[in-house]
This record gives sequence, C-alpha cells and structure tokens, in this order.
Amino acid sequence: MPGPVFLRGDRVTLRPPEEEDLDFLQRTHNDPAVRQSMPRVHPQDREATREEYVEGDDETVGLLICDGVGDDGERGEEEAAADPERLGFCALFRMDADSGRAEVGAWLAPDAEGQGYATEALSLLIDYAFDERRLHRLNAGRLATNDRSAALLERLGFTEEGRREDFYFVGGEYVDRVEYGLLASDWDGA
Repeated sequence: MPGPVFLRGDRVTLRPPEEEDLDFLQRTHNDPAVRQSMPRVHPQDREATREEYVEGDDETVGLLICDGVGDDGERGEEEAAADPERLGFCALFRMDADSGRAEVGAWLAPDAEGQGYATEALSLLIDYAFDERRLHRLNAGRLATNDRSAALLERLGFTEEGRREDFYFVGGEYVDRVEYGLLASDWDGA
C-alpha cells in the first residue's frame, strides 16, 4: 500500500517513498537516460537506494512524484492513493534553517519527461518550502549540458547566478555546474 499523499496538485501528487517503491527508484536512478542529466556515476544497489530515498535524513524532504489524475481527468482520492503511477522524485535538501535556505532538485523517469509533471511537482515543493517551512531562498544546480533543466528552472522563476567551471566529471568529460537561486519574494507560483 503506498504512503499517504503529502502534497496534491492538479495532475500530480507527492508522497513519501515507501519500501514498495524501491524497484522503481533503483531502476530509474540507474537508468542511463536519467543518469546522463545528473552527476551520478556509481550504480546503486537496493540497500543504497533504500538509504537515499526511503530512509533519507533529517535535513531532506524527499517525495515521490506520482500521477494524481486518471485518463478521464478525474480520479478519486482513494483511487489515486491505491494505484499511483510513479513518475519521478523531487527533494528539498541541504536545508539551513538558520539562513532560511535549501536546495531543490527533481528527476523524472524518461517516459514521463516533457509532460509538465516536473513543473507542477516543483511548484508544489516550492510552495511548501516558502509557505510551510518559511524558507527565504532556494538554490538549484544543473549540469551545463542539461538544457531541459535550464528551461524548467527558468520557467519556475529561478535566476541564473553563476557557473562553476569543470565541476563534474560525467560521461567521460568535465562539465560545468550552473547555479540558480529563487527568493521567496520573487516566487509567483508558476
């Protein structure tokens, strides 16, 4: 049985990952199409997946992105909770309560990309960060080669703030990290 919905949007729900989500999380985390857009070079076994995604840590809010609506556009709350389609994962991490900041990130399974799920999921997470956690600032980073991530962050109102040259070694080459920021006062709820 999947865990309870933590945040609900028009098309997606966000919920804490559970033990039964491990197969999806491990398979997708290790998928070459997902890894090429993130600085992940090590394969992840089931135990490492459990530690990162299910157990997590006290300074991370990690949530599974699930399809919250059926084909007919309507889906009851019980039905959505009983039969979620797993789409990806998003998180608030590196939280610093003293400074009121955290980093935000997300990934989707390849067949869920390009359909607006990441935009809605991160919008829900950003609302939560600013409204419920009373954070002042969110940071995000991307590989300079990840144009989809750039478009997503800019659509959400993040501003490019800098670049760290040759920060990652991915796919046999050094890649820059592009840094982004979003202040609570600049968030308009994309």
